[in-house]
Formats: sequence, structure tokens, C-alpha cells
Amino acid sequence: MGFMNAGFASYSPFLKLQPTAASFHLFPNSSDFSLYSVHMATSGYVFDIRHYSVHDGPGIRTSVFMKGCPLRCDWCHNPESQLMLPIEVIKEKKIGDKLLQLPETIGKLMLPADVQEEILKSRLFFEESKGGVTFTGGEPLMQPDFLSDCLNLAHRSNIHIALDTCGFAQPQTFNRIIAQTDLVLFDLKHTDSLMHKKFTGAALEPILINLQSEVLAQKPLFVRIPLIPGFNMTLETYHEMAKVLKRLKNLKQVDLLPYHRIASHKYTRLGMQNKMAEINEPKEKEVNEAVSFFMHEGFKTTVGG
Repeated sequence: MGFMNAGFASYSPFLKLQPTAASFHLFPNSSDFSLYSVHMATSGYVFDIRHYSVHDGPGIRTSVFMKGCPLRCDWCHNPESQLMLPIEVIKEKKIGDKLLQLPETIGKLMLPADVQEEILKSRLFFEESKGGVTFTGGEPLMQPDFLSDCLNLAHRSNIHIALDTCGFAQPQTFNRIIAQTDLVLFDLKHTDSLMHKKFTGAALEPILINLQSEVLAQKPLFVRIPLIPGFNMTLETYHEMAKVLKRLKNLKQVDLLPYHRIASHKYTRLGMQNKMAEINEPKEKEVNEAVSFFMHEGFKTTVGG
């Protein structure tokens, strides 16, 4: 039975599910979980590190993009992040009248110290703008031990740490990592279990369990909602999301992220099916309607993070 279809009061994973042994069937079992996460205390896979980011938390930030994701969202704008291991692609480069096809590897194995060295290059900008580092992906919680080591190094250097997560992880892993962060950017894509499963390939319930974590409740929280035509851009869905959001006492703001087609070329390059190829970006009026709704419900609301 779907979360939204059943009604918030009568059936709510957000209110009732607890991370007990009885509910662990919602997560990958122990034999399968190795497919979803790696445990490398000394190294991990990163596919990009971008300096001067202004959309992944407060101030000027360095965003560390980690490989691996347990979700397969139809609208994924970083499809190169989905697989844990590096992938080989062909990059076209034009030199004069010639079009060259050159091999390129997306993703590389890095040590936490290497990541920290790259982060520190922007330390001056962090201090001037009250920024810091944001770990994103992919899903950083897919590599919890490597991530934990990276967070420890950033913490020792007094760098503000934000984590961008879809929330799909074992509760003990989620809580361990959240305890090491200063700010959490939590993606909430839908409140209906069936719709969530259909469009992301993953169960909604583990995400809602982690969203009500007592450890998370101690951290400043930004909830990020992608605005996806044909998926969650309805007034009914907005109302159900607002019910969830109003129970988050640590919620500081809601970031609405309108779907865009800027990543379309990535699917062609990777030889992957683009399920959103025929879907248009939301119109400005539709985005403004979403903004107005959440602001009217009392939430500080931004567009684009």
C-alpha cells in the first residue's frame, strides 16, 4: 500500500517504522549489501572534485563527487556516478578539421589525504564566505569507511562539512556518518512508496527511517526536492511532503531543484538509455507554483540549492 494513497494518518513509514531487525528486510540483505557499498578505510572512488561551488550548501564550497549509487533515478544528472568502479568512455575532441576520439576514464581511486589536499586548495575561500566542503555523488554513503576518513581529516582542519545524501543506507551507517557532519542536504523525492520505487528503483521506507533519525535531528538540515514532471509535480504530492517536513524540527530550508536536460549528452556518451529524453523541463510558472506552495506552508524555500 502506498504511503500517500493510504493517507498520512493511517499509514506512515515516517511515523511508525523503526530500524529494528524486523524492518531490515527493507534494506539489501547482508549478502547483497556488498553490491551497494564498499568498505575501504584507506581509499575510495571519486569521479570529480569541483572548486567554487555555490549550490551545495552555504558559502563557496568544494564539492567532492563520489562514485556509486543505490538508486537509479530516471532523471539522474550524474549517470557516470552510478557504478562504483571507474568506467572507460570515448571523448571526442576537435583539433582543426580533425575530430579525434580519445579514451577517458571517469573515476579514480584516491586516498583520504589526497582528497584533503585538494580540498585545502580553497581554504581561503571557505574562510571568507563561510563555506566548506560538500561530499556528494553518486551517494557518498556507498563508501562509508573512506568517507569517514575524509570527514575526519576535514574536521581536524576546522572545515565546515556538508553531506548530500539520498538517505538510502543502513541506519547504523547513516548515523555514524551523520554524526561527523555539520550540515545535511537530504534528498526527498516522493512520499508514495510505489512511485518512488518505480522511478528510482529503490524502496522509500529506508529513506524515511533515516530522515527521522535521532542523530540527524541534532544537525542542521536542508531538504532538497527535485521537481520532476510526471513524477512529483502535483499539489497532492506537495501536501504530503509538507506533512513530512513539518515534523522535522531541525529543518532550516527547502531547496527545490527543477529537472533540467543539461545531462542528456552524458547518456549518449555512456551508451545508456535516457528515460527522460522526451520530457521537457518544468516551465517557470510551474516552478513558481511549487515555490509559492512551500513558502505558504512556512518553509524557507530556494530554487537550485
